[in-house]
Amino acid sequence: MPRSGAPPARTPSLGEPQDTWVSVGRIGKPFGLKGEVVIRYYGDTPARFAPGSRVYVNTREGRVRATVATARQMPRKFVVSFEGRATIEAVEAWVGLDIAVAARDLPSLEEGRYYHFQMIGLQVYAADGRCLGVLQEILATGGNDVYCVRDGRREVLIPAIAGAIDSVDLAARRMVLKDLEGLIEP
Repeated sequence: MPRSGAPPARTPSLGEPQDTWVSVGRIGKPFGLKGEVVIRYYGDTPARFAPGSRVYVNTREGRVRATVATARQMPRKFVVSFEGRATIEAVEAWVGLDIAVAARDLPSLEEGRYYHFQMIGLQVYAADGRCLGVLQEILATGGNDVYCVRDGRREVLIPAIAGAIDSVDLAARRMVLKDLEGLIEP
C-alpha cells in the first residue's frame, strides 16, 4: 500500500540536496528547568530519540550534533534532554528548530512505504497518461496523508491510499494514479 512515513514534506535543506538531511522532529518549549524540551516528532520511528541517539539540530549557524541524554515518550511528542545542555538557558536557543538526521541513517521501510522526502518532487500521472503536476506537499490529516500535486495552474489533492495510487517508481521519480471516477477532474 502506498503509504508515506516520516518525515513530512517540509524538510529544511540548508542549501544541500533534499535527500541528504531529513527533518525528524521539531523542538518545542522547554519542559521544566533542567534542560528538557518537548519534541514533536515526525513519523513512526520513536526510537530515533532513545537515550544515546545522535541527531542534528538545524540552527541558523549550521547543523549542531546533539546526543539524547534522556527521553520520555508522550502522544506524538517526547520530553528530551541533550548531553551538555542541563539548563533551561542551554536549550532556549533551540526552541522552534528542526531536528535532522542523514537520510542514509534512516531505517528501511517495508515494500510500498516511502518517506516524505522520497515522495516530494515526483511527477504524478493520471491513469490515462496525463501529467497532473509535481507532488509538492504532503498533508497529514490524521487518517491518511494527502498528496498536494501542483502544475502551476491548479492543485490536485490525492489521498495517499492504495485505492488511489497505481504505482510509485522512485528511480524514475514517477507516480501513476488509478482510474477512479471523481478523483481527477478533466
